[in-house]
Amino acid sequence: MRILFTVPTSRERFNGIPDLGQGYLASYARAAGHKVGFLDCLAEGCDLDEFDRRALSFRPDVLGLKVFSCDAEIARDMVARVRARLPNTITVIGGPHPSCELPERLMAQFPSLDYAFAGEAEPGFVSFLESVSSNLSDFGHIPGLIWRDGDRNVRANPKASVEDLDEIPFPAWDLLDPSRYRSGYSFMTRKLPAAPMSMTRGCPYHCTFCSSHLISGRKVRQRSVGNIIEEIKLLRRNHGVRTIDIVDENFAFDRQLVVEFCEHLLREDLGVEWNCPYGVRLTSLDEEVVRLMARSGCFGLSVGVESASQRVLDTIRKSLEVEQIVEKVRMIRRVSKIMIQGYFMMGFPGETVEEIDQTIDLACSLPFDIVVFCPLRVTRGTDIYDDLREAGRLPWDLDYQGFGHHGFVRSYCDVPDSEMRRLYRKAYRRFYFRPKVMLNLLRRLRSVSHAKTIYHGLARMVVSSAVGEPQHIPSTREAGA
Repeated sequence: MRILFTVPTSRERFNGIPDLGQGYLASYARAAGHKVGFLDCLAEGCDLDEFDRRALSFRPDVLGLKVFSCDAEIARDMVARVRARLPNTITVIGGPHPSCELPERLMAQFPSLDYAFAGEAEPGFVSFLESVSSNLSDFGHIPGLIWRDGDRNVRANPKASVEDLDEIPFPAWDLLDPSRYRSGYSFMTRKLPAAPMSMTRGCPYHCTFCSSHLISGRKVRQRSVGNIIEEIKLLRRNHGVRTIDIVDENFAFDRQLVVEFCEHLLREDLGVEWNCPYGVRLTSLDEEVVRLMARSGCFGLSVGVESASQRVLDTIRKSLEVEQIVEKVRMIRRVSKIMIQGYFMMGFPGETVEEIDQTIDLACSLPFDIVVFCPLRVTRGTDIYDDLREAGRLPWDLDYQGFGHHGFVRSYCDVPDSEMRRLYRKAYRRFYFRPKVMLNLLRRLRSVSHAKTIYHGLARMVVSSAVGEPQHIPSTREAGA
């Protein structure tokens, strides 16, 4: 069969990176004898008409789309276009949106869609291809699959997870081609080409706002260090990759994994630097580990702080104390030159103006190089969603427009929208409109591409916060990353 994996175009996301999930599935499909293509509409700047042209040229038997909730509307239009122009093509979506949405709601949102995968798709994808290629109608054995059994009956199989991550083949890096992406995962990435890498899956924590467990479960699984190093060597040798962006939820969960990984990098001198842009849990770090990370080439860490109010941290079950935040962030700065990015959230149910001001004060008082203030986004399937629904503060039909922006969408606490918008604008201006911070960012610039990435991201955050509606920020990089 001919399979075209596709990343949709987006009105809200801009920093396209090679899609690991589709890269893994592409390797599985190839090993099973299928012909595979890959189209990243975000990175290549494809609008819907260009997508039509590319899809018609490839003429896939199966078209797979990676769908984030903020892109659900565009993805639905892309599926409908495929149905109209290639009526025999089977359409299937996966990713965060189908993993979090109710199966019945999902299929109602995508009336032209054939199938979807929720959770990790690797356990069932090859079986799915075998079934559809043989025109079988019984899909009950395929983990995570969602489909229509008749005109109205939507069925969904239980999700499954890959237990031994070393058994997953490396992504089809020749298709993903890191060299065509003009930035890394985050503002911190300096040397290109950069490639994302996943070393662990799963998160055991129970933060009320987080939906990661709906995708990868709560059990932490990890690759062996030998398997990780082998992939880095392949990326360095075949694609000239100079930066590894570790996109794990819990890379530092197992201290021994971090230590062995760093020691291997030092011993083998692979010529790459690396960072953790997705976030590292502060309580997992100590001086010895941070020093070792820096020596082995780590140049950036993101840490999830969320709030400066202990009451809020306890309410959202963050399992973190304000004193630990202060101690660990200052420790990272004291013992290393690693760039530190802090993630903060605003607008938790019950949060007050005074508590939000405390969070802004904390962000400005600690030695962060970059901060991101993100208004609360409520995702179906999270505890905070259930609480808000029970309190009658959420509509049944969630509007996902704006979820991909850092800009303010709506308030979920008692603080009015207008006041939340003011606080959000205040947070960014207080942190970034300081000479020391601006000079520090300028000092860390390494290339024109790096400068454009920082400009594009900060412009979206600061400008969108000023008005409260998604804004288009002019850029020299309209095609994506």
